Amino acid sequence: MNGSYIVSPYPLRPVSPWKLEVRAAFAGKKIRRFFQTEQEAWEEGKRITEQIQQKGTESLADSGGMTMQVAVRLWQKDVGIKSKSHNDKVKKMSEMLAERFAGPLTLVQPMSVTRWLKGLGGSETSRASFFRYARMFFRWARGCRYIAENPLEGSRAPKSNPLRNILSPAQMRDLLKQELPDKVLALVLLGGFAGLRTEEIFAMNWENINAKTGQIHVPPDAIKDTTGFDQRIVDFTEPLVRRKKFFEGKKGKIIPGSMEALHEARRRIVLGMGWSRWPKNSLRHSFATYHLARSKNPSMTAFQMGHTSSTMLERVYAVPAAMADWKAFWKI
Repeated sequence: MNGSYIVSPYPLRPVSPWKLEVRAAFAGKKIRRFFQTEQEAWEEGKRITEQIQQKGTESLADSGGMTMQVAVRLWQKDVGIKSKSHNDKVKKMSEMLAERFAGPLTLVQPMSVTRWLKGLGGSETSRASFFRYARMFFRWARGCRYIAENPLEGSRAPKSNPLRNILSPAQMRDLLKQELPDKVLALVLLGGFAGLRTEEIFAMNWENINAKTGQIHVPPDAIKDTTGFDQRIVDFTEPLVRRKKFFEGKKGKIIPGSMEALHEARRRIVLGMGWSRWPKNSLRHSFATYHLARSKNPSMTAFQMGHTSSTMLERVYAVPAAMADWKAFWKI
């Protein structure tokens, strides 16, 4: 207990079970805030009382402003325009931030955020994803001038344990031997031999593919990754050049219907091949691996895939690429 504020357990809020209460006799009004740990509550109590002592109670207005609940709603409107997976992650992080930091946005402290993120459960990959989306939010808030500093600036992201589902040349050939409807064949060709994401292909039209020039335009409304290019041109690789007639003369959506219908069509095909499931992201992973194996140029491969940095590409794909039979893959 302190003469100007009290810190006490508050089990009714499992996510933030420690209550800080600044006495009305000291602050002119009762102030209550909630924290994940007792230490955070004591630190905030000390900060508030020092602020009142130095600047007076009127300075408390500076600690107000936009609440986290309002901020995450605005953030969702600004960035929630990509893929369903991206939107779901933005929504999940918004809910987590609003629950954990229920007060004014300006009161979020770096120590509180980093400690909270480190304490989240799940796999290494999940924690790395949580960190990226929390950092994305605070960068957005800083860019909008809602906060003076990004509390995660300088913090190191957790290392993820990336999936490396890579199809062998034989598996890719077997897949292409199946009777594939146009939308699935387009998915296989553009994913495996051009590195496009499923969500990007789903948002694109046949008119985005120029078989004559051998170029694929991934337009802004198809781009999923908000940290990369807002659009890009991808060059045909040899397997696409050999199949350029498939892309000629078609119009409209490359993948008509719903994403669920696409997944079901894909599921039926792989089950018929004796596969237990479709390996997640295997087409794009395969493109990255075999492209890097041949080019030995991470920047070139990253550019084709829409990444502004080759760091992740080198970390994830360098070793698989060194062992890949790229000559067989590009002969398909």
